[in-house]
Amino acid sequence: MNEGTTPGKYPVDDYLTMLHLAKRSDKTIEGYRKVLKGYADFIGVPLSEIHRHLLVSNLLKYAGSRSMKSDAGTKTNLSILRRYFTINGVEFDEMEFNAVKPKIVKEHNDKPLELETLQKMMDLTDTHGRALLSFLVSTGCRAGETAEILLSDVKGDVVTIRPEIAKSKQGGKVYLTSEAREYLDIWLRERSDYIRIADARMKGLCGKKNPHPSAPRPKNDQRLFAISYNSMHRIFSRLYDKVDGEQGKYHAQCTIHSCRKFFRTHAAQTMHPDLVTGLMRQTGYLDSTYVRMSDAEKYQQFKAGESALYITRADHRIQDSKLSKLERMNQELRERLQQIENRENVIGTLDKMPLTPEDQLAIAKLVIELQKK
Repeated sequence: MNEGTTPGKYPVDDYLTMLHLAKRSDKTIEGYRKVLKGYADFIGVPLSEIHRHLLVSNLLKYAGSRSMKSDAGTKTNLSILRRYFTINGVEFDEMEFNAVKPKIVKEHNDKPLELETLQKMMDLTDTHGRALLSFLVSTGCRAGETAEILLSDVKGDVVTIRPEIAKSKQGGKVYLTSEAREYLDIWLRERSDYIRIADARMKGLCGKKNPHPSAPRPKNDQRLFAISYNSMHRIFSRLYDKVDGEQGKYHAQCTIHSCRKFFRTHAAQTMHPDLVTGLMRQTGYLDSTYVRMSDAEKYQQFKAGESALYITRADHRIQDSKLSKLERMNQELRERLQQIENRENVIGTLDKMPLTPEDQLAIAKLVIELQKK
């Protein structure tokens, strides 16, 4: 297609509608809209007119403008835009295609979220924050999924991740540790008051400059934590800044996604890897074909190893090792008592037998030797 001569076939709204019909998730579609809006702002046209301005030269300029952005974010944005260009009939030559599909070197621009850091964050936050942090660590859920979990999705220690809120529609069940369940119970008792106070605060901000404007709360809000995805990020970021705050190249060294990584690392210490990846819903096609565990088996295995995911109950891990040591000591004591009992039974049997003085002397010496041991 010659640059600027023929409008594209799909305006943005039509394109996103087609994605919806193709069963892409609402979150994916919203992500596409955000990237396309950013590009429209870059070239200075309304979003509804972007299909009339699909110039490869502009896309190359956009790619160059992201030199200070993360490689991963740039790759995602260019992938979305390249696809939109292509679906609208724009052709790239080899050099242009390579420029808008750059190879990236994966950077690990973060560090592990430490237990001590989490404990300090739990100390500084409120009931809502403690329930949220312990939930993320216990379940390994993505923040975007967690923001969309409803009260009705939680049954006891079991949480259902609905396919429509899950990445790639890979829903499933995840579980709460006893610790996370306790914090959640406390939060649920205070949830109504939290919503009332939060709504009153938002009304007070109306008409004032608000650096973090929030979308209106859904009527009769049934979301478990009653906040948006962006609000979750802000809660985590504020707490992390207070207890650590170390910055990487593009963002803080630990983000809310670090809770998911914490789950992966620590759960694997006490649970089978198949169970861990299954709970994270990252199983490949072979795992889904060959790994067969019932929900009851998954729950039992999770509960058996849940202490690895405790935050404020970290002392339980120490207690677990102490209990193991005490159990070994008790077993040794039981064995010693059994030996003594066996000796007494032998002596009692011998007392009933007719023995010569020589036999009695030999037995007495044997008993003395046994008692010395």
